[in-house]
Amino acid sequence: MSAVLPATKLTATTLDDFLENQPVIVGCDATFDLTHATFVSPGAIVPIAATCHALHSAGHGVIIKLSDNDVRSYLMRMGFMAAVKGVVRFEPGVPKARSMMMEALRGTNPVLVEATKIENGAALPDLLDQIVHVLRHRLKYKKYDAFDIATAISEICQNTFDHNTATCGFIGMQMYHAGRKRFIEIAVADHGAGLRATLQENPKNPAIRSDSDAINIATQLGTSQYDDPTRGTGLHHLLKIAFKHEATVEIRSGSAKMRFRMDRKTGWQFSCRSMPGVQASISLHRK
Repeated sequence: MSAVLPATKLTATTLDDFLENQPVIVGCDATFDLTHATFVSPGAIVPIAATCHALHSAGHGVIIKLSDNDVRSYLMRMGFMAAVKGVVRFEPGVPKARSMMMEALRGTNPVLVEATKIENGAALPDLLDQIVHVLRHRLKYKKYDAFDIATAISEICQNTFDHNTATCGFIGMQMYHAGRKRFIEIAVADHGAGLRATLQENPKNPAIRSDSDAINIATQLGTSQYDDPTRGTGLHHLLKIAFKHEATVEIRSGSAKMRFRMDRKTGWQFSCRSMPGVQASISLHRK
């Protein structure tokens, strides 16, 4: 029997509570039970998509249980079903006609970036243009700030395929609320080797004793898997952007996570259930 949580809001912050008992692996099948979820954000959708692909690559059948509620509809609208197509079996099954109808809406909502697989840089320009548009016209960021944020997101996305082979990454974005309370959450995740393994490939990096060390080192300017002074800007740039705009950032790799609340200029470090790859999310509020 799987242990499930009561009605749950799944976000980047609460994902670890959910994962304490997920997925349940019996034989070759790995099951995620989302029947009690009442809300899910890109910060949870994108890492779960990446984890499903990792489980599938490891030879597991992946099952996701859903209630026929708003969360199920939102996951369809968010492109989650398309992102894990061929990898996940849903219980109950998703009607093909409804799934196709939802997928036909992809790209029609200017404040939503559906869960999108990243295997190379081909999809990034259009996605980044959309993020810039939302930042400028919905969150009232100055032009150069919007482009700076998009550059940081681009660097994180490129890491998903630059530092991994035979895997892929995912990105998603959603805007919430209205008026001065408006904010967006952007999430990027992959199911590659993770920060610790990739950084240890560069002998010039300091000794890395844990996943927590790896996150700390990865956020320093110039730290990279490669011995190249032009590399290693992604996570450092993301935190620099967050500091400037009082954003919230979460970075996770392996069995460690760091959460940064830049309005308080504070970072917290947590141990958590191990996940493949690297997951990063940023929440940016209206100016």
